Amino acid sequence: AEPANDAELEVSSVPLLKFSGDLAVLSAEGLAVIEKLPGPVCPVAFVGDGRSGKSYLASKLAGDSIFKDDDSDVAVTEGIDVAALPCHPGHILVLDCEGGNNALSKSHSIVTVIGALFATALVFVTDGKASEAAVEALGRMLEERSLIKADGTGSLQAQSLFFVVNQNRLRYGDDALEKILAADHGEERRELRSLISSAYPQDRRQFCTIPPDNKGEFDDKWKNLHEAILAAAVPLKMGKLWMTGPQVVQMLKRVEEELRTRGKVSLPSLHRHVILDGWLKPKVGQVLQSRMDKLLENFAEEEFATHKVGSVEGKCQDCEATSTGWLDPDVEEFFCQDCWRKFSPKVLKCCFCGGFHPWMRGRVEKVTKMWHCIDCLMQLGIPADS
Repeated sequence: AEPANDAELEVSSVPLLKFSGDLAVLSAEGLAVIEKLPGPVCPVAFVGDGRSGKSYLASKLAGDSIFKDDDSDVAVTEGIDVAALPCHPGHILVLDCEGGNNALSKSHSIVTVIGALFATALVFVTDGKASEAAVEALGRMLEERSLIKADGTGSLQAQSLFFVVNQNRLRYGDDALEKILAADHGEERRELRSLISSAYPQDRRQFCTIPPDNKGEFDDKWKNLHEAILAAAVPLKMGKLWMTGPQVVQMLKRVEEELRTRGKVSLPSLHRHVILDGWLKPKVGQVLQSRMDKLLENFAEEEFATHKVGSVEGKCQDCEATSTGWLDPDVEEFFCQDCWRKFSPKVLKCCFCGGFHPWMRGRVEKVTKMWHCIDCLMQLGIPADS
């Protein structure tokens, strides 16, 4: 994900999940923020020790003072707070999660499950040093992911781990996490290390230290971590589909319901709920209405392997210039990109589904020479970034 310039958007944090006693309650305010996002959604979750500075680092990513933080001995965050910020090609969704080991706060497993399911970048924060207690806390968090059942199908999306020592007081090498995971401290600790290593292979885990913010090296350290998190925060997918805000809301509601009624989360159930009920069934109606079935008859299965996104040149029917552009799906005449900008400056019509989407939510496909939304491209197996 790359930062986007959007001066008109005011970023603020709102509650996403809170507790009434031991009952998890999804906040309408947080769900409304997510539901407005057209997608793709790139979630980053800050988890780890209580009182370790998670909210402070989450605010550094989202914008100063976005998340509440202070230096009291009582946990500032209970449940999950969320903020959305524009970041090409969609939005970064920053999840500030309650601490997992704060002695004065009760940790709730649904927080871990949501972090495990939704975040493509997981930032585990510990305070002061990389202690054995921090490694055990990360291991326990992964054990709580056992509440997510694959039932023989489905899988968790690959997730990148950032093990962050905040307000670091010691000197660590770049290979500190590898040494920690390789250390042999008995059977139980060895199992925890194996769990972490298998969940996050070496190419998807990083060790980072952040000194106190009054130290001279703070800015450089934070800049490196900030850039690495943005690079790892890839769009959240269900199958090949880049998920939109409304689909993420569907998943959250389903997760809360399944944990409350069954005590576990079934990935196949989520897949059916989001893809079948939330995407394929509505799309079938759009396909029949737009006669996409006739369009697909023109292409054999092997021909779809040659379909790719890119630029197409032609003679514009309006300005008569030869330039890059695409065919109008209604009249099948070619118009250049500049003329499209004048005709329809905000949204374009997808040739496949017939829906209208923001410009950034689609690409031109070179074989059909038409503009298609990213969701349709992904479901047809045409990479949107080729």
